[in-house]
Amino acid sequence: MCNLSLRHINKSFGEQQILTEFSYDFPKTGLFLLKGESGKGKTTLLRIIAGLDKDYTGDVTSLPVSYLFQDKRLFPTLSAIENVTLVSAKKGADMQVVNERAEALLKQLQFTQQDMQKRPHELSGGMQQRVAIARAIAFDAPVLLLDEPTKELDQQNRDILLSLIEKEATTRLVILVTHDEVENIPCKQIISL
Repeated sequence: MCNLSLRHINKSFGEQQILTEFSYDFPKTGLFLLKGESGKGKTTLLRIIAGLDKDYTGDVTSLPVSYLFQDKRLFPTLSAIENVTLVSAKKGADMQVVNERAEALLKQLQFTQQDMQKRPHELSGGMQQRVAIARAIAFDAPVLLLDEPTKELDQQNRDILLSLIEKEATTRLVILVTHDEVENIPCKQIISL
């Protein structure tokens, strides 16, 4: 059964054609890797799937997504844990459950209780990246879009993250863009652009 369908996607920036007749049917779950040189349309395709870019031709099924952008987009006045819980704190949500989930995600990403209380400017670039990752994962959408999630991470944290992403891909569709080597990424399919 198809979860996300893209049909005949065409996108250009001025005279430069980025995507030409791109079509793909994604299943409801699994990890898919978008691969290609810089400027080939990987981030653009994620933005189209997320509904952030409407200047294209073709058809995309509309689904709720959670999006990890290349830039971290953290709220500077909120602590690490508050940045993560913010996306899950819907009206009527059980805040204890929301906080427990956020704390568990940050612990998996090697945060101490003290680290969770720090604001973004008090964290290293890699820690900020992990907060952004935890926030994207915490938002319960059927599609998780990850644009360069392993940048700024050392090998140990990269391995931890990839294990977490692999687990997420058992319950929802995960589409990942990376320039890292792909041999260690347990994906269902590599899509070259």
